[in-house]
Formats: sequence, C-alpha cells, structure tokens
Amino acid sequence: MNAGELINTPGYYYAIAYWGSMMMYSTFLPQRKALQPTWIIRIFFLPVIVVWMTLTDGVPQMIFPLTMAVSIFLIFCFFHATCRIDTAKSVYYCVRAFILGEFTASFGWQIYYYSQSRMSWLKNPVANVVFVIVTYGISLAVAYYVEHTFAREDVELLITKRELVSSATIVAIAFIVSNISYLYGHTPFSSTFPYEVFIIRTLADLGGVAILYAYHIQLVRLQNQMEARNLQNILEMQYTNYQISEQSMELVNQKYHDLKHQIAILKAGAVSGEEMVSSLERMEEEIKSYEAQNKTGNKVLDTILTGKTLYCQGKGIQLSCIADGTALEFLELMDLSALFGNILDNAIENTEKVSDPKKRLIHLTVAVQKGFLRIRCENYFDGEVTIRNGLPVTTKSDKRYHGYGFKSIRSIAKKYGGSATFEAKDHWFEVRILFPVQNGGSSTEKPHTS
Repeated sequence: MNAGELINTPGYYYAIAYWGSMMMYSTFLPQRKALQPTWIIRIFFLPVIVVWMTLTDGVPQMIFPLTMAVSIFLIFCFFHATCRIDTAKSVYYCVRAFILGEFTASFGWQIYYYSQSRMSWLKNPVANVVFVIVTYGISLAVAYYVEHTFAREDVELLITKRELVSSATIVAIAFIVSNISYLYGHTPFSSTFPYEVFIIRTLADLGGVAILYAYHIQLVRLQNQMEARNLQNILEMQYTNYQISEQSMELVNQKYHDLKHQIAILKAGAVSGEEMVSSLERMEEEIKSYEAQNKTGNKVLDTILTGKTLYCQGKGIQLSCIADGTALEFLELMDLSALFGNILDNAIENTEKVSDPKKRLIHLTVAVQKGFLRIRCENYFDGEVTIRNGLPVTTKSDKRYHGYGFKSIRSIAKKYGGSATFEAKDHWFEVRILFPVQNGGSSTEKPHTS
C-alpha cells in the first residue's frame, strides 16, 4: 500500500472493530436463552458485517451515509437478536458499540500507519492479523475494564426517548468531526495531512466514547438515586400501613372484648330460648377463633397478618401461616413491616387475578432450620412470570416506578447478611429468604399456626 491508500482505513478493519465492541457490550446484557446457542449467532455476525463493509469500501460520498446506516442497523440487529433487552436499549447499546468500534479501528489504523514504514514485517498478512488482534484487544480490554467497574447486575437501566436522542446526538457529532477531513479538507476541524487526519479522527472518536461513557455513568447514578429514594419510600409506606393496621386492630379487639361480655349477659337471660343460646355460643366460638389466630409471638407480624387476613377474606383468598414470630426480633421495626408487607402485597396482587376461587391460595412459613431463619411464601398465579437478574420482571406498563417491592425485599435481606430468591414454576410463585441465625434470628419455640 502507498501513502494515499493507507490514509483510508480498510472496511474489514472497521467490521472487526464493530464486532469486537458488540461482543464486549453484550457480555453485560442478559442473553436470549430462547435462541440457543446464541454464540452461533454472534459468530455468524462477524462474516456478515465483514462482507458488507468490504463490499461497500470506497463507495462514492453520495451513498456513504446510506452504507453507514446499514452498518449501524446490522449492529442493532446483533443486540436485538442475541440479548434479552427491549428495542430502546438495543438502540442505546448499538450507538455505544458503534462509536467504540470507530475509535478502535481509528486508533489501530493510526498505529499501523505510523509503524508500517518503520517495521516492514507488518506488511506480512500474518503479522497484520496479529497486529489487529493485539491493538484491538488492548482497546477493547480497557473498555471492558472501565465498563465493568461501574456495571451492576441488580440495576436494569431504563432508556427513554430522551436518553436515545442524547446518546445518538453525541455519537453523530463525534462521527462527523472524526470523518470531516475525508469530505472537506479545508475547515477549522479538518486537515489534508495524513498524520493530522488520523489524530483528528482518533481524538474525535475517543471524545465521543468518553462523553457517551460519562453520560452513561450519570444515567446509572441518577437511576441508583431514584431507586434508593423509592426503596426508602416503600419502607416508610409499609411502616405507615403497619401503624394504621395496629390502630385498627386495637379498636377491633376492644369491640370484640365488649361483645364477649354482651353475649355472656344475653346468654344468662335467655334460658328459655335454646336456639338463641346456640346462636350466641357460635358467635362466641367465632370470637375465640379470631382471638387465637395470628398469634405468632411477634406483635408487628401479628398486626400485618391480621390486616392481610381480613383483606384476603373479603377477596376470597385463603391465607395460611405457620410462623415463629419470636425469631424475628433482630429485625428493625421498619424493616420487618416492609419485608412482610411487600411479600404479602405481591402474593395478594397475583392471587387476586386467579379466576378459580379454589386456587386463590397463599401460604407463609417462618421457622428456624439448620442454622438459618427461613421465610417462605408461596402463592398460586395465572399467566407467566419472568425472572431477570434474579428479580421478577414487572408486567406493568410503567416499569420506571414498579418492581421496587422485590428490590426492597432483597435489600432488607442483604442488610442483615441474608439472601432472597424468587422462583416461578408450575403456576406457583415462591419467595425464599434466609437469615443467618448468628444475626439474632434464633429461636427454640414452636411455630404458631393460623
């Protein structure tokens, strides 16, 4: 190659760089398990994009934008076909992979242009392949390390139209500045000298990568802050609900206590009415059964269970519980109310949707077993539940403000050194929480049944 030919980066250089950046970003995204094995699709994209970029290498300036649009569309198809993400996030990672690929190819070709005149062995095809692997490998390894530093599996980034427009604008400006020297050599941002052209292109692409990465970090931080505020709001809301339930239960207990005495008086004066006596005795038995239920040994859990049980009775839901409430003393009041409030609220919400009344079932267990405090809640559900990144995916349209109940459960479990897992199988949804007994969750008392 002469100097004139070397100033233009070969299309296959860009194709390999695009594919490498796509592979790098895809490692941070959930995979489409329905399309197995996905590695075949990933490998298949390499020859496809290499062939396309090679065939369109050196096209006239008039159709250059069209060819680039097709290249970007291929990158989008890669993410959409291999990763379990929505269209907006596919576009977002498409533009990120595109600008990273641009920088990787520009940087690698600039080093090659500088080195080939001093190292004649680089002109060997095998040496050229090794050179590409090394330079691209370094660029993508650094990008992977930087991305991995801020990657969080438990946070699913939400991309809206605003984020798409902002990221696309950043990439478009960086791409135009980096390639303007190939279109117009006499502008304040272009040059006709090869070294200057390469420096402008590489620095513009690097700037695009850096600005887009900074924008990404800002999005993650803002979403983390919003998530923290929402989780705190959930804690406070569940605690407020508990306080309201506690006040309501005190009034109900007072009324039932008064009613017991009234029944006793009526029974004493109703000696001639056997049927009335029988009816009053049944009423008294119902009151006794009410007093006996939801006595787990933990006042907070008793209050929550009583309130939820009364609600379930009105909705035709059967809520059963076997719980050793004394094992929960180590949990702070707000955490305890939020934990069981969220567990039962989710179970009730799913069970309410079940059409068959006989299948509206919820079962809660709290017990100490084998050195762990185990909390287990099962409920029947209709339809499908998807688990992503260890958390159920909300079916509500506005995902930005939903799904925090499960995050709150997991956050509380981690706070006390425990773990929370969620599983959906054969129309049964199960929440399992484990706390180490060393944290104070030990108890030898027999669990209470309701």
